[in-house]
Amino acid sequence: MKKSLIRYTFVLISFLFLGCSEMPVDWRRTFDSKDSLPFGTLVLRQELSEIFPDSRISNISQNTYDHFFEIQYDYLSDHYMFIYDDVLLDEPTWEMILAHVNQGGSAFISLPVNNSVFEKNLGTSVKNLNSVPGQEQAVLSVKTPENEKKYTYDKGTGTSYFEGFKEETTEVLGYLEYNGEKHPNFLKVYYGHGYLLLHTEPIAFTNYYMLKNENAQYVTDVFSFLNTEDIMWDNHRMFRRYSGERNDGGLFNGLNFIMHQEGLRIAFLLLVILGVLYLFFNSKRRQRAVPIVLPYPNYTLDFAKTLSELYRYNRDHTAMVRYKINYFLEQLRLHYNITSKDTEKDFSELLSAKSGVDIGLCKKLVLTIDIFRSRPYLDKEDFFKIQSLIESFTYKSKNYGRTTTRK
Repeated sequence: MKKSLIRYTFVLISFLFLGCSEMPVDWRRTFDSKDSLPFGTLVLRQELSEIFPDSRISNISQNTYDHFFEIQYDYLSDHYMFIYDDVLLDEPTWEMILAHVNQGGSAFISLPVNNSVFEKNLGTSVKNLNSVPGQEQAVLSVKTPENEKKYTYDKGTGTSYFEGFKEETTEVLGYLEYNGEKHPNFLKVYYGHGYLLLHTEPIAFTNYYMLKNENAQYVTDVFSFLNTEDIMWDNHRMFRRYSGERNDGGLFNGLNFIMHQEGLRIAFLLLVILGVLYLFFNSKRRQRAVPIVLPYPNYTLDFAKTLSELYRYNRDHTAMVRYKINYFLEQLRLHYNITSKDTEKDFSELLSAKSGVDIGLCKKLVLTIDIFRSRPYLDKEDFFKIQSLIESFTYKSKNYGRTTTRK
């Protein structure tokens, strides 16, 4: 058994070392506020309450079109936020968003591709600069009341910018600088009673750059153009909401997460293999240890021994009589529910009624107990007298009386 335990322990430690191998970085561009990947938006979602301390921030957990349809007559001034690298939403949904803005709301959209609904209604069009191989670094700038602040981005950035827009309803708030060219990439477009903040570089709002102090300040500068209103965040499980993938947080969703992480996947599979091996090698029936059941101690015998030893060595009849009386009263309490307080009443009649012993013997016994309890000294004849009365009472209660045990 000891050798098997050592062998299993060695195998388990070996598998754990294999499972703790270094995991490659997942560079998927999910933009999801539940993802801690470099290009997720978990950090931004957590920091929104700091950037907008007076705003209530709520996640859109249903279809975006349905959400706006339900609130079209309420929350007219709320901000809508969407950050993604593809249009994703259908045209009726984008039109519903524009209707919300037209009624007095606002929207922040960071999208690096052309949106046909925006091009049709706002006159904005998006184009990409030609990428230079090995040249990933780009500079994003944003206008502030003091000057134009510039921030450098070196990984994952694109080259999208606004090629066309209506100057009479549009204000340029920021630029993209790449390979010596500078073009607007951040606009404020007035529409109806509200406005839209359109942006073409969603990668700037991801975890990778939010954890860099300088680049995190860029996000704060961009959001400074939003008024203090409540925010509707649409990057909560957005891909799952539109792909139909279930995400109820149950068992299979947790397994899906484990199986997508290499280290966790190896550790999980090894755990399953070890469990199967353990069941295989320990499937034989084993003899269960038979418990040792000790007999109940005989307290009556112990009591008799105590009295006999007391009589043999001390011959203290007073103490023995008192022990005998106390033991008898304890038996009355256990079997007939008669306590010491009941002796203050008509104890003889109560004892006779509950035990079934004749009233004469009960009165004689009770009287003797009262006399002996009041005497300071008792002799051998007193001991035999109380012993005889108690034995007579016990005999009659067992043969002619009745016993009521405490429940």
